[in-house]
Parts: sequence; C-alpha cells; structure tokens
Amino acid sequence: MTTIAFFGATGGCINACLAYTLLNGYHARALVRTPSKLTKLLLSQPGITPEMLSDQLEIISGDATDVDSVKETLVTNTDPNNLKLVTSIISGVGGAAIMSYTRESGCSDFKFRVPALPHIELENPHITEQTTRALLMALEQIATSFPSKDAYHAIAPRVTVISTTGHLPGNKDVGFWFRPMYSVLLPIPHADKLQMERLLDQEAGRGVDGILTGGVVVVRPSFLTGDHLISVHEGEKGSRGVGVEGVRVGTETNPAIGYTISRALVGEWIYEQIVKNGADWVGEKVTITS
Repeated sequence: MTTIAFFGATGGCINACLAYTLLNGYHARALVRTPSKLTKLLLSQPGITPEMLSDQLEIISGDATDVDSVKETLVTNTDPNNLKLVTSIISGVGGAAIMSYTRESGCSDFKFRVPALPHIELENPHITEQTTRALLMALEQIATSFPSKDAYHAIAPRVTVISTTGHLPGNKDVGFWFRPMYSVLLPIPHADKLQMERLLDQEAGRGVDGILTGGVVVVRPSFLTGDHLISVHEGEKGSRGVGVEGVRVGTETNPAIGYTISRALVGEWIYEQIVKNGADWVGEKVTITS
C-alpha cells in the first residue's frame, strides 16, 4: 500500500498537497505539533470529510526536529522481521516569519541590535536545517535496522522538499523587479533553505553508501501567495485543481523565471508531478512559477 509522509502539513503548500493526496485515495501520515490544527485545516478543504481523515490519514503528534517522532512517522510496520516504511516523504517545514527593522551587530563582545533595512527574520532561523538533520538521522537509524543495505535501498523512500528561488548568483532565477526585495528582505529564511539543500546534496552524493537512494527532489517555487485552500472542478471528487496546467517549470540550469505562485498551486503541482509521477524529477532542483 502506498503511504506518504508529510512534514509541515499545517503550512499552505503541504496542506494543499495532502488534501489532493487524500482526495485521490492515497494513505498518508503527518507529523504535527498540534493535531487539532491540522484536522481543522483539512476539513476546510473542499471535498475532505471526517470519514476520509479517519480512513486514510494517521496524525502523529510531535516535533519534526525530534528524531524519534520522525522515525515514528516514517515506519509503518515496526515488526523487525517485516519492517516497512512510507513510500515517499513530502516536507515543507518553515519558520514563522517576523518583520524586523534591526539586526544583530557585528560585535563579538556584546550582543545588541542596530537599525537595519526592513527584512524577514524567523522565530527559529535554523528550523529547516534542524528538521533536515533530524530526517537524515532518522533515516540513518532506520537503515541500520534492516538486515542489509540492499534490503533498505529496496524500499528507501523518495524525499521531496520545498525550498525557494533566489539561490542562484544574482537571484537570476527571480523576476528582475523582485531581485532587490529578495536580496534585502529574505536573506535569513533563504539561508536556512540553502543549508537544507546542502545537507541533502551532501548525503545524496554518497550514492549507494548513503540513505537517500530513493531519490531527492527539491522544489523551488517563486514568491508564495494565497492560503492553503485548493480549487476543484465543479462536480468532481477533487482529483485535480484548475490551474496546474499553467505552471511554468524549469531546473537549476534552466530555471523558470517568474514572480509569484500560490501555495495551493504549489501543493497541486507537487501532487500531480511528485506524488503521482515523481521519478521524472529525481535529482533535480525544480523551479516553478505561475
């Protein structure tokens, strides 16, 4: 049975992806700190019912920086003689944004803040890095529970993460008029996402000696807008939304350059292209924009 693990499911992109996943009959497991919040958000999605949540979704209460909680989410059968894992991991964990008009001084002897241009800071500026480290550590520990490397590699889950545009030199993957905003407003959250990518690149570079043999996909959406609410065709169960055909897609070597994309549309694109057909994007850093 196909089961997909979700991290950051109370965020707009991942919540939308989870909604499409459930509407199309898949089973899912989601790690969240506040299960009631996730339930409320999902029930606000068109087509999602309490019965669907009961039958198809298992919510694990915990923190994505906690290795044991992550392991609990990934392992679907703990029988040591028949250990089973989720088939895919979708992660979009991010920190709560705070607008700041000051920054830490460069003084090493005293900690104080000085005036600065407006910019976004995070309650935890290393949250994405920390959750990535926890995920990799959890997979490492899980892999050692298998009788051989080959046994683990045979069912190693594919990992898909949401990053951001703005990593290329000069913000060349961002629309021209947004480049100054990215440089001034967003360097702190982008640094956290970039560190996540570096950790995944490093582990993926180990090849068959590593734990990411199921493959890695990095999704870099342009500036996010809107909320978690999906759109569905009238009269349909909700198999897909109405805007994914208009998404422009590129890769790191040939990025799709744009300005914005809605969170719900990112979730829909990940469902359509990764949950259903993810092998096509393994090893890529995919830019998407509307």
